[in-house]
Amino acid sequence: MVNSKEKLAKEFENLSKKFIEQEKRKVLLNSLKEDKTEWFRWSAEIKNILKNLNKVEAVKFSAFALAIEQKPDSEFYQNKLKKFLIEKTEFYKYYDFKLEKDLKKIEGKNKNLWISKVLRLFISRSFLGILILVLILGFIIWFYADRESCLEFVKGVVQPFLKAIK
Repeated sequence: MVNSKEKLAKEFENLSKKFIEQEKRKVLLNSLKEDKTEWFRWSAEIKNILKNLNKVEAVKFSAFALAIEQKPDSEFYQNKLKKFLIEKTEFYKYYDFKLEKDLKKIEGKNKNLWISKVLRLFISRSFLGILILVLILGFIIWFYADRESCLEFVKGVVQPFLKAIK
């Protein structure tokens, strides 16, 4: 997973250069004015890469791309998208993807720790004592609330066990 994200970051850097460099940007913007296939192919590739790296950044890019699609001649929108691509390229260029892998390992250990704590709770003597006490109190309350069904339960379920013990 780490290698794939690093690979995606390198692909993002290469694709970003198509817009950052003046000559290649002209080709993309001319595509917007004519058949739009080159622009849509480029923007879809960038969106897919950013979606796998960070979904929030993918949404931001989509907004910039939509603004440029509406007004391809706008220097303001072009500069905003160029600035965004430069910032994200630099960010992912120096980003340490190994930290994410280490963080997932730590989270997995914490999850296992909580599972073992819960299992130990069910096995502990104090929990079993409390459980038996609650069952006895519940049975007493049930006896006072509805004697007939409680006595039927005792005759049907408890009495065979008592006979087997004798």
